[in-house]
Amino acid sequence: MTVQELREEIVQKTEEINGYLESRDADKAEEALAEKRKLQKLLAVREAEDDEEREDLGRQKKQKESRSTGAVSELRAAVKFALHGKAALTDEERAAVNIDGNAAILPEQFVNDIQVLRAGFPSLKNHCHIIKASSNHGKMPFAKIGGKKLKKYKSGTKLTGEAANTEDIQYNIENYGALVPIANDLQEDEAVNIVQEVIKPDFAEAGVNTENDEIMQIVEGSAVDKSTGAKDWRDVKKIIDGVLPTLRGRVVVITNLSGSVYLKSQEDKNGRNLDLVKEVNGKEYFQGKELITLSDEDITASATGKMIFYVVNLYALVKFFERKGYTVSTDKSVFFESDELALKVQERFDCEKLDERADFKVEFTPA
Repeated sequence: MTVQELREEIVQKTEEINGYLESRDADKAEEALAEKRKLQKLLAVREAEDDEEREDLGRQKKQKESRSTGAVSELRAAVKFALHGKAALTDEERAAVNIDGNAAILPEQFVNDIQVLRAGFPSLKNHCHIIKASSNHGKMPFAKIGGKKLKKYKSGTKLTGEAANTEDIQYNIENYGALVPIANDLQEDEAVNIVQEVIKPDFAEAGVNTENDEIMQIVEGSAVDKSTGAKDWRDVKKIIDGVLPTLRGRVVVITNLSGSVYLKSQEDKNGRNLDLVKEVNGKEYFQGKELITLSDEDITASATGKMIFYVVNLYALVKFFERKGYTVSTDKSVFFESDELALKVQERFDCEKLDERADFKVEFTPA
């Protein structure tokens, strides 16, 4: 019951007691008084509980506002560093900003916001082997999936070192970014608004598209062509079934919009849809493998009217090296003629190829 409901019942009980007193009914008056006291105890508990809820909501609101204020302060400090350098920062701003060379790493909340915005675009990166790199250049050993076994050692057997079946992958992380011209005398708050309202949403979409381009270059360059004799979607299924068991688990099917429409439109001889594409938790699946649909501009068939599909284990094929976070900096030379600064937001990554045993392409002209 609510506080108001309890208070109303207490008022009614009080009137009831007064009635019994007027009629000199002591027993009923005493019974009604006991019920009134019980209602008063319940009211005290309910009021205390409501106070605690209000305090909890107040604390949560303050924490949320504090996080939001902290994120904005970090972003403002990062942008101020990009515009004016470290010397212009206060001690508090220097403590808030994370500097990497001549750029400032944008705060965690900015990164989280980017990830939320990116969720609306099909990302191939999520299926690759993502490695957090601490430097822009280097090499790292990787072992291919499958065929590994442990050696049995008996008690007392001397252990010998054996070379692992690994391959060193060289990586060279590049910067990918967006440039926005700004006035030389732009204030920090105005620059922050540009980063939040202009760069962030565009950067989310552009970042996914750029990563997809780099990944698809590896997929297309390494794919084994299985198009000979292919006639319809059943040939895509055959390729999936023929992938090595050790690599089949992480296989995805990549196609363009035309290929996706083709799969969804397939019917049996009686005109009933075959329901080849299933949707589970917002993701589409074909033959139990996630179906990733890019645009026809991103994946183009070799001829008009042909359907194109890639069956690939991106985790085995692509090693995606990335540096932590996004950075903001300025460049005074890009828009020199117009006397403007270039506000530059960047992400840093590199894609390298390893295991191409599960990378196939199939094209066909549907009957």
